[in-house]
Amino acid sequence: MTAFGPPIESDAATAPFFAAAARDELVLPRCASCGGWYPPEVTICCGALEWAAAAGHGILVTWAVVHTAPHPAFASLLPFRTALVELAEGPWLQVRLVGPGEPAAGCPVRITFAHPAEGASYPVGTLEGP
Repeated sequence: MTAFGPPIESDAATAPFFAAAARDELVLPRCASCGGWYPPEVTICCGALEWAAAAGHGILVTWAVVHTAPHPAFASLLPFRTALVELAEGPWLQVRLVGPGEPAAGCPVRITFAHPAEGASYPVGTLEGP
């Protein structure tokens, strides 16, 4: 997949998420106590959070078409679609929608990964089905 926007850098809190993305795997924080799944930015729950493998699919909740570059590195890529996907495990993940297809709420989405030449790999959403 083509690099998209400015390079993304991981930090200590997000390193497991981006390391898994480099292996084409989606991992999410999961609470060892209550079993709840969370988006990657969540760091606390009622028990210890552990990074766990996620299914890598969900449904499209909403999307937007971006027409104005939020950073100069996006200028040549306009317009592009960004979306919220409700993952099979429950949390919502914000991703860029890639590939063909017309988005509609409830459409199935498969999580795939972008591997830019610079910066961390990251998840993107690919519409599945009609």
